[in-house]
Amino acid sequence: MKLLRDFFRQQVPKTNGEIITYYQQSMELNERLFGLYILLSFLLLSVTLKRFFWMPILALGAVLIKHAYRRKISIRVNLFLHALIVLIWSGWYVKTFGWGQGGQHMLIVLVLLSFFSVYEPPLVKMVYFFGVLAARMALHGYAAASSPVVEILPQQSFWLQLLNSVTMLVLLAGCSIIYSSNLQETERKLLLHNEQLQHQAETDPLTKLFNRRYMMSEMKRFVQENPSEMYCVAIADIDFFKRVNDTYGHNCGDYVLCQLAALFMQKSVGQYSVARWGGEEFCFFIPGKNVDDGGAIITDVCTAVKRMKFEFEEHCFAITLTAGVEESDYRSTLPELIERADHKLYMGKKNGRDQVVI
Repeated sequence: MKLLRDFFRQQVPKTNGEIITYYQQSMELNERLFGLYILLSFLLLSVTLKRFFWMPILALGAVLIKHAYRRKISIRVNLFLHALIVLIWSGWYVKTFGWGQGGQHMLIVLVLLSFFSVYEPPLVKMVYFFGVLAARMALHGYAAASSPVVEILPQQSFWLQLLNSVTMLVLLAGCSIIYSSNLQETERKLLLHNEQLQHQAETDPLTKLFNRRYMMSEMKRFVQENPSEMYCVAIADIDFFKRVNDTYGHNCGDYVLCQLAALFMQKSVGQYSVARWGGEEFCFFIPGKNVDDGGAIITDVCTAVKRMKFEFEEHCFAITLTAGVEESDYRSTLPELIERADHKLYMGKKNGRDQVVI
């Protein structure tokens, strides 16, 4: 029941928009192969039965005319005309040669074409399905009650059945290849797009570090999953960063942030997670460490920053960090710990900067 509910909830795009490539390819494949099939049928019938039949000529002409005007008519009309040609051909074939030659096989492909058409509403697709089913059963009933117009010998029947069966299976295989290839490519693009969106939602676009929102969620997840484990939170800020922007320009400021982010990531392996907290502030999450060990880690980071030489265009300069480190006390919430670490940071700023306050 859920399958049917989902089917009838399908949304139908406007038919005056661009035709989806895979459906256009499947329609063109059907037109060409069906036209080739009619031509081969005409030749086979002429050779095996030594008779001339007008229907293959008329059907081939109809296919060629429709193919010539396919871009000037809507996709819905295109599908309807193709179904009409196939239906007339199958009816003539069964009436003329009987049920055992396989002319009714061509109706099966219409089900595939109708259900994969995104331009048809679910109700119309069901009408196509039951229409094909009704046509096939009607032809079967007619063939059971009536003798074929042309008597077919067993050897002739073998070749006619072979042509009809092979054509039907080739059409089904061709459409399936087009649809499955498109589905796999669509899924691949969707997965890549989702990964990109996920990455954009989690990271700061400039530094590629975690952003504040994602860092908070990761810290909360750790605390919930490890309620008895020690951890530290540190907030670090670039000293006199405004001076860098005012002196060397905002591009230089962006360069400094990116260089620092690369250093933080290099030293983070197995020790901490780091995020751009906002502006020139960074947040460090240090699991499994008390304030002394966490302070030592952040001190090592700040020392590495102090030793860095920043070269931007013709300018060469150095910078320092001030940081505040706070450890969990199993009572305070994360926002409270972050606020205390931030308070320690500003204490370090007031006391001369270039220091780690624990």
